[in-house]
Amino acid sequence: MLLIAGCQTDDLKPTEGGKSEGAAAAAKTPGNGGFYNQTLGAGRVRVGYLGVRRSDHAARQADSEARDGAALAVSSLGSDIVKLTMLESAESLPAIETAARSLASQGIGLLMTTARGAELSAVQAAMVGRDVPVISFETNDVSLPENVYPFRSSPTDSLLEGSTFALAEGATHAMVIAGSQTEVPAAERLAQQIKAFGAKVEPVALLSGGDVPARSLASWNKVDLLIFMSGVKSPGVVLKKADSAKPPRPGRRQVASTALAASDLVDPKMTGTIVCRYDQNIEARLGRRYMATYGLPASTSAAYGFDAMAMAIGLVNAFGDGAFAAERLRSPSGFSGSLGIFRFEENGDVRRNCDVFKVAKGSYVFFQKAPPTL
Repeated sequence: MLLIAGCQTDDLKPTEGGKSEGAAAAAKTPGNGGFYNQTLGAGRVRVGYLGVRRSDHAARQADSEARDGAALAVSSLGSDIVKLTMLESAESLPAIETAARSLASQGIGLLMTTARGAELSAVQAAMVGRDVPVISFETNDVSLPENVYPFRSSPTDSLLEGSTFALAEGATHAMVIAGSQTEVPAAERLAQQIKAFGAKVEPVALLSGGDVPARSLASWNKVDLLIFMSGVKSPGVVLKKADSAKPPRPGRRQVASTALAASDLVDPKMTGTIVCRYDQNIEARLGRRYMATYGLPASTSAAYGFDAMAMAIGLVNAFGDGAFAAERLRSPSGFSGSLGIFRFEENGDVRRNCDVFKVAKGSYVFFQKAPPTL
């Protein structure tokens, strides 16, 4: 892993004596119609953060927390390395494009944004003639324009990491189970990724009325790894019915996401199911600093904002003006953040390691710490 200053959050300590002045200032939203427009840091390399003021509270809160995380990274890691300008836009394509063009005109080398969907095309339109990579707080499940990098990990991503752990434990023959037709494309991508790790993979099993289709039952006793997409309801019931129809292969492993319901966690059929979690080290790596600055626990959104900015600071510290070239962003060495070690793959997708838990006694029980590399 590339050890670049500013990205090794495990080694960083909270600011002594309470709140950091820079991050505290970033938490305020000045006039101009209540839309934030702030600049932090005094470094030579500029980075932009474009937020979108959403009408729904949850999305608006997530933007605020990601922005606070990014501001905290600047104040605690690199106020002399980068200059971060944070600008908020109304939720309309013309306003978003105007805001993005304003940031681009300031000579930013990297843009982080909570823009999504068609809004990202408006952002790119504002970047015409400028080679500015964009860090989007979207997931790999979303189709993104060229030079836009997803940064959030999804339940499907956690299923891949859980599956690679199961393969390392000895599984060799997998089947992905989807709960609905809308999940099939993501399930098929996941199946291809698992296949790339050397496993034999059956065609995706699309449940019908909660039942495994006959085609999939034909190979039910051959697979030693079942992966449940997050939309599968009552996976323990699915297992019970299918196992009754055709006994499973001895030693079969199962992988699921944190979308499991409380009733799933107490189902004996789900005992031992592998679940990979990204959110287990935020408090240890970021919590004290975030609490001292904002008086609130650090959320996953805050951690994503912090990690994206810490990555930018580390790259600038190591490479200066050429920090955000594609080969640097996509370095196989990756980066270390509050959510774990991550890297951008050759196709631009983000991959992030996670701690392994297993379902037992009605809860997720810690089993193994995330590996030090991807």
